[in-house]
Amino acid sequence: MLNVRYANRSAAVLFGRGLEGFGGCSVEELVGPEATLILGQIWSVAPVGVPGEPFLIRAQVQDQERVLMVQVTKVAVEDEILRLFSFMDAPPQGSVTLAGWQENVTSLLNWLPFGFEIASSDDQIQFANSTFKEMFGYTQDEISNIEDWWRLAYPDPDYREFARAQWYDSIAIARAENREMTPFDLDVATANGGKRTIQFRHRTIGNFNVNLYIDVTRERSYAKELKVLADTDPLTGAMNRRRFFEEADRIHAKCQRSDAPVAFLMLDIDHFKTINDCYGHGVGDRVLIEFTRRCRDVLDPGDCFGRMGGEEFAVVLSRPDPCAVHDAAERLRRAVGACPFGIDADLLKVTVSVGGAICVTDESVGSAISRADNALYDAKKAGRDRSIVR
Repeated sequence: MLNVRYANRSAAVLFGRGLEGFGGCSVEELVGPEATLILGQIWSVAPVGVPGEPFLIRAQVQDQERVLMVQVTKVAVEDEILRLFSFMDAPPQGSVTLAGWQENVTSLLNWLPFGFEIASSDDQIQFANSTFKEMFGYTQDEISNIEDWWRLAYPDPDYREFARAQWYDSIAIARAENREMTPFDLDVATANGGKRTIQFRHRTIGNFNVNLYIDVTRERSYAKELKVLADTDPLTGAMNRRRFFEEADRIHAKCQRSDAPVAFLMLDIDHFKTINDCYGHGVGDRVLIEFTRRCRDVLDPGDCFGRMGGEEFAVVLSRPDPCAVHDAAERLRRAVGACPFGIDADLLKVTVSVGGAICVTDESVGSAISRADNALYDAKKAGRDRSIVR
């Protein structure tokens, strides 16, 4: 809320009250709610001590409608930055009509479902619609200059530098090509401690920057959820077969470029059909979930783990040598078989067979996985609950 701190004798005459009547009163008491809304949307319009461009408001003064011309100046009073509003009666020729158009435009901008902002060429905010303030929650006093915006909206210094570079680089390219900036998303901190994903749009018009802020938080969240659903096995939470092969191809290509080793493991739960037949598919599902958890617990964060189908799983490993690959396979085998699976009142002994293959130079993913599958078959033939890596 805008409150009056000081007033001169001319203000006392204009608003029909004594100087003592201004102490602590709100601007709304002087000019009415609609005019106050417009005054609250005119942000830092010029450097300290320099009057901003005049604008018109249709005000309710002493219960009468009057069109006033207003200039806003930032002033320093006792080491505090205040906004000085200079009011005067507007010139009569066409001023009422102009004020009406200004009101209509302001109402239209406030109706827009996205943040709308007009800034000077040095990015000082001149006007911000009500959606902008609702979206971020910051007041004029909190964002008195562009550096305040960067500091508050991007509290993490590293992300702030990324956001700043994205903003200025994108604007520079757009200006050089005389076009609208290519839209992009950034995560912005709000005044209440929350975070919104905002799509930024910008166009330079004359000496002004027109910025649009579109809240896409919900849309991006839905998109992430859909991607997780599309990439994840719904029962175990492991990568599904399609996603696994996409990641396998990516890791394989990266390792081939850097001449780094990559290996593939194939895992198959021993006698899983017997578990389903004896205890039912519900218990079998719970075994698959617990199996996945145990495997993930012993894998490195960069390892890729996926469900190929049924009780068969696969892993992509980046390991320095065959011994490290074999150790990883054994770690998985022991994690599964070390202690029984507690399913309700039953303790089920579950084991896994593992086959592995270390990818040789220029070998394809399909070829390496086929060799790992053959090694898994040999582990099954050799008695199960063992790992073989080739």
